Amino acid sequence: MAAAPSSTIDSERRQSLSSASIRGNLRQARGSIVSIPGSPHTPQQQRPILSPYTGTSSPGSSFRQEEDAVILEIGSRWLRAGFEGNSMPTCVTGFGTEEGRRVGDYRGWIRNNSSTVRKRLTYDVETWSKNYELWTSDLRGFDIQLFEDRIERAIREVYNKYLLTDAGSSRLVLVIPSIVPHPLLASLLSTIFHRWKYPSITLLPTAAMATVSAGLRSSLVVDIGWEETVVTAVYEYREIRSKRSTRAMKMMMHEMGKMLSSVIYEIEGSSLGGKESSVCIPFELCEEILVRMAWCEKSSQNSEDSEFMSAHSAPSTVSEGGNRDTYSRSLDSKVSVPLPIGSDSKYTEVPFSRFSQPTETTLFGGPYENRDWDDEDMPLDILIYYFLLSLPPDLRGTCMSRIVFTGGGANIPGVRQRILDDVNALVEKNQWSVSRGKSINKRKSRLYEQNGNGNSTPSNTDESNSAFREPPELESNFIDEKMDLKRKDDRYVHGVLRQVESMGPWAGASLLASLKIRGMVEIEREKYLQHGLAGASRDYELNPPDRRSGHGQGAVRAGGDRSSWTLGEWR
Repeated sequence: MAAAPSSTIDSERRQSLSSASIRGNLRQARGSIVSIPGSPHTPQQQRPILSPYTGTSSPGSSFRQEEDAVILEIGSRWLRAGFEGNSMPTCVTGFGTEEGRRVGDYRGWIRNNSSTVRKRLTYDVETWSKNYELWTSDLRGFDIQLFEDRIERAIREVYNKYLLTDAGSSRLVLVIPSIVPHPLLASLLSTIFHRWKYPSITLLPTAAMATVSAGLRSSLVVDIGWEETVVTAVYEYREIRSKRSTRAMKMMMHEMGKMLSSVIYEIEGSSLGGKESSVCIPFELCEEILVRMAWCEKSSQNSEDSEFMSAHSAPSTVSEGGNRDTYSRSLDSKVSVPLPIGSDSKYTEVPFSRFSQPTETTLFGGPYENRDWDDEDMPLDILIYYFLLSLPPDLRGTCMSRIVFTGGGANIPGVRQRILDDVNALVEKNQWSVSRGKSINKRKSRLYEQNGNGNSTPSNTDESNSAFREPPELESNFIDEKMDLKRKDDRYVHGVLRQVESMGPWAGASLLASLKIRGMVEIEREKYLQHGLAGASRDYELNPPDRRSGHGQGAVRAGGDRSSWTLGEWR
């Protein structure tokens, strides 16, 4: 066999080297493209895309490969879904009429006949937002079967459109409030376990997850949600106590709808005529206006202090006067808003100051007094003050310095600072005393008068009270000096009203699930299908078995098996 000439071998080597260099240049070019933040690129996280229609993958490809857990945050109006380790959810879906539309339903796009005049619809306030809620805390007349169908459709849509993975093949983590009624919780778990083959479901509370995403261990979580505002004290990742108020975004939406309806009636020149409990504006338009235009005024205490400081300050402060003039001009300005007037939708100018009235009336009670409010209807500032007052002093000092705001109402401009200012004003006025009133003030003034009369006594009483004088200060030792230096270096904030930013409950659950830690409330499929919620232990936390001895009942079970499970905060 004849040997190949050297020129042919050299040419083949040159071609292989050139192709290798081309591949290397392509890899470098791809890497440079990925490094550009603005260019579209494939995510770096390698996740197998499985489909229920293409069959399962081979056993060898998924050997000892644990898929990322899927995290679902289920609220009364929104569902957030994504994988563990991500900083934000992959998708956010709602439960409105558009999301619940069936295939072939084109009612939203069918135009009416031009000869027919479109009449403006009038909606009842109580049933106005019913079609946009997944569940409510009041289960009287609530359709559980419809709730199961809607949650099943939402989860299927999330998996097929956004997550693009096989449902039931990985762990499922549910982030839900701890105040969910047991019938809804049982219906939710039964729907998921019967429709998909999840091995287990982990439940995580929203308040604790908001604390985790803020980088804290203890906090005071103020969740301004849709139906209720819940204030929860979290200490070492545990919910200690909670208090609720019905002043939330649902009530604020009703007030905004009534305000816009009154504007429409004023422009048309018609009177309400007993229509105080009805609105004439669609829910989607009212929600859009609320998200874009709602704002909160400054605290009255701050305005009085600023007026006092401006009256007694030097006349050289021109910037403060300019800011005050700008603020007053912004209040007097008008905003064009599309409103359904007559049979058409026209842009109408509305004073910008009127968009703060629903916030003032709903979240802060308006011009009413404390005696006019129920225990479940308190304004947010008074609710937080009384809640802090009910906590022990050490827990109060820890939580008040770590206030975390969550929920849709926390995104309204000025709400957070207004709450902090009003709570601070209540603390300065009443201190941390439970007793207050006219008799208490009279008693304090009487004690002050007695103290003043005692100071005006002759100086010969000093000799008689010499025995009660304070002892001289002791010399400091090295232990006290060491403790003082440690306190100076310690950054632990205590007893001061302070707000801490949080990334939300979903981000906290994503961080916690990425650590591969087994949760306290982990419900296994077989045990739940056998007994349901009745199989849960009544204990808040399960005591670990005694493993000092190799004999006994605990030695028969596996090390990671739990004989019983608990509902934790959902008990």
